[in-house]
Amino acid sequence: MGKARFVFPFLFSVGGIAAALYILYQITVEVPSFEFFPFIEGSLFTDITIILGIAIPIIVIEYFIIALPLATLFLLGSRMMKSATYNFSIMDIGQDFGGYRMIRRSVAPALFSVSSSGLVVGLIEGLILNALDPLLAEGQRFLISLSATLMGALIIMPIALALFAPTWILNDAGIVTYLKEGQLNVRQCPDTEGVGRWYSSMLGGYSLFAFPIAMVSAHFITPFIINTVEPTIDRLIVSSLWTIGIPLLVMAFIIPVVLLNEAVQKRSVGFIQRFARGLAAKEVQKPVIARKDVKEETPEELDEEALDY
Repeated sequence: MGKARFVFPFLFSVGGIAAALYILYQITVEVPSFEFFPFIEGSLFTDITIILGIAIPIIVIEYFIIALPLATLFLLGSRMMKSATYNFSIMDIGQDFGGYRMIRRSVAPALFSVSSSGLVVGLIEGLILNALDPLLAEGQRFLISLSATLMGALIIMPIALALFAPTWILNDAGIVTYLKEGQLNVRQCPDTEGVGRWYSSMLGGYSLFAFPIAMVSAHFITPFIINTVEPTIDRLIVSSLWTIGIPLLVMAFIIPVVLLNEAVQKRSVGFIQRFARGLAAKEVQKPVIARKDVKEETPEELDEEALDY
C-alpha cells in the first residue's frame, strides 16, 4: 500500500472544504459578527472560520483521547451482551485499503451529522436571522436558512466522529464474533460479523433512515410551508442540490480524520488486538468457502481438456 492511495481522498477533502468555505462566505459575509471574539473585527464568516480553525485541532486531539478508549468500551459491551451465544476472535484480514474505501468510510458519519443537525439548526438560524435587517430580501433569508444545515452538521460532526472512529479501529483490527458450536443446532444461519461493523451498522441505519426525513423537513417543509417562502423553480432546484451536496461537503471535513486513522492504524490495531486477547479472543484465519457442486479435476482430466483446444 503506497502513499498514492492518499492523493484522491486528500484532493476530495481540500476541494470540499474550499467549496464549503466559499458557500459560507457568500452567504454570511454580510451578516454581523456575534462577537464571539470581540478582539477580532469582521463578519459572521470571520467567526465561522475562527471556530473551524479551533475545532480541527480539537477533533484531532479527540481522536487520540477518545477513539481507543471507546473502542475498548465497545468491545467490552459487545462481549458482555453476546458472550452467551458468540465466540470472539481476531481474524487475519487483508491490508489493502485504497482511496475509494477511505472516502466511503466518511459517508456514514457525514450522514449521521447531517441527519442530526436539526438539533441545533433552529438555534443557529434564529441567531443569524435575528441579527439581520428585518427587511432582508426573502431570497437571502432562504439561502441563510439552508446554510444553517451545514453549520449544524459541522457542529454535530465531532460527536459523529467520536462514535464512528472506534468502529474503524475495531474493523481494522479484525475483531469478529461468530456463533458458538452449540448454537448451530438452532434453525438459524451461521452468523459471523465484525464487532465494529455491528455498531456502525446500527449508527448507519439510523443515518440512512433519518437523512431523507431531516432534509425534507429542513429544505422543503420549513422554508416553503412554515416560513412561507415562495417555492419557485430556482429555489426548489437549489434545495434539491443542497440536499444532495451537503453530505459531500461534510465528508470533506471528515476525511482528514480518516487519513489520520490510516497513519496511526498499526499502533491502534495492535493495542485493540492485545486488549481482545486479554478477553480470551483467539486468532483465526480467513474462512475459505468451498463449493460442493464443483468437481475437482484430476491432472489427467485437465490434460484431456487441453487437447480439445
